[in-house]
Amino acid sequence: MKSSFDKQAEAYQISWRAKNKIELGNNGSQNGVIKDHILPSDKWLLGVWEEIRDQLEKYIDVEQIQAHAGKHNLKSSWVQCANTFFPFRTETHMKDMLVSFLNRELKLNVSSIDSIDLEYAAPGKLNPEHLLGEQGGMRGSGQTSPDLAIQFSCQNGKCGVYLIENKYTEHHFYGCSAAKKTNDRAHSERGLKPNPDPQRCLNVQSLINNPEVICHQLYWGRKYWRILGRQVNHSKFSKLQYCPAFKDGYQLLRQQALAQGIANSGLFDYVISGVAYDERNTELIDCLSSSGLDDFRKDWSMLFNANSKVIFHCFSHQQFVSWITRSRSKYIQEWGRYLSERYGFKSSNH
Repeated sequence: MKSSFDKQAEAYQISWRAKNKIELGNNGSQNGVIKDHILPSDKWLLGVWEEIRDQLEKYIDVEQIQAHAGKHNLKSSWVQCANTFFPFRTETHMKDMLVSFLNRELKLNVSSIDSIDLEYAAPGKLNPEHLLGEQGGMRGSGQTSPDLAIQFSCQNGKCGVYLIENKYTEHHFYGCSAAKKTNDRAHSERGLKPNPDPQRCLNVQSLINNPEVICHQLYWGRKYWRILGRQVNHSKFSKLQYCPAFKDGYQLLRQQALAQGIANSGLFDYVISGVAYDERNTELIDCLSSSGLDDFRKDWSMLFNANSKVIFHCFSHQQFVSWITRSRSKYIQEWGRYLSERYGFKSSNH
């Protein structure tokens, strides 16, 4: 069932498409469904800001990224992430404004932006295949690749990485792929056996005490709980109704594990994991309420102790655009107008 915000966004995107006369009468399909807010798959770049289309297409090719299969859907959060953050890779004024935004949000005295990557995968032993035990995937498909990673340096000589899951209309962070008695096709083709008893996922105390027995992801060779086990805040976690990954928090847990593994490596002084979201998407904000987490933005971090060395921090697209468009740069102002018109939120200055 679609959320109220999803329906609102769908109507808005249909209106935006008509206003800009984009491939009218030539709809594409996604998952076998043809809709007015879905472009033909080979026309997906028409949903991308014109200023970055060529660079984005080359970036995907060179970096060997599997862009999301639904990128031709005008509600695509993958495209929204690219429209919002990809321009910061090359434009000096935008990097300067990003520095100021991170300083405002993280209070770390950031001095420079070192790199910005879509579908981030660290090299070598920190790659999800090795770090998390995710076999057979690639950047953007079948592995934990944060939608966005910002690497930065600070005035004190320290460095950090900010791993970001970007959400637009999705109303949750998806359910655990191993919490099912029947596997989907992708997992079956890899020879992964289904979970004989998904009800185990409801026993959080046993999960804390003995994840090797309770978590079927560990049976599959995936190391999420092996990495996170020692970082759990037992008093907070034991109050949950079920494992937070069970129904709607799977992506958050995977990204937390990735961030923790990177933090354990010592490669960065600061490791931040978080979410960029639309402030109108209240269904996403309270999607974990049935587990005992009323607002993921403030409640998720409480599940892990201070020794984890991972900072959890979220911000809305509206906050971000409003701050960045304080700049008088013509390029930034054009970017802000595009995002405001494309997604229907204001980019007014503070």
